[in-house]
Amino acid sequence: MNLPTPGREHDALTALTGEWSGTEELAAAPWAPASTATATCSYRRALDGFAVVQDYVQTRADGTKLLGHNVFTVDPGTGETLWYGFDSYGFPPAAPARGSWHEGTLHLEKHTERGVARHRLTPDGDVLVHEIDVRLGDDLEFSPFLRARYTRG
Repeated sequence: MNLPTPGREHDALTALTGEWSGTEELAAAPWAPASTATATCSYRRALDGFAVVQDYVQTRADGTKLLGHNVFTVDPGTGETLWYGFDSYGFPPAAPARGSWHEGTLHLEKHTERGVARHRLTPDGDVLVHEIDVRLGDDLEFSPFLRARYTRG
């Protein structure tokens, strides 16, 4: 029996690995006012290269925190990158965010009962940019939600 091995899509996720910290600008949302925040993100390979695991701590200007534990992997049937996210807001993932890499940026889209979030993660050397646009409730258009810039260190 030939065991599966991580492929090109798994290898692409290693661009995220490392310890990152930086600043975030957040738009107002139904659960929190607009704010600035600092954040740390730790990405590491797991499961013999089949996954990358992220631990995340966001601290808003008012001192409140959001904690996240996220797992990135690849759908073997489609080659899409999957992102399973868990956080201290308590909404478990009904389904993963799905997407792929385009010109050095990982594009992921997550659908929930609350709306749709489009994530763009762009690792470039020692800089990681994360942008999120959301369409909540009955909104017809996407709006910027998060603009973050982290440095590896």
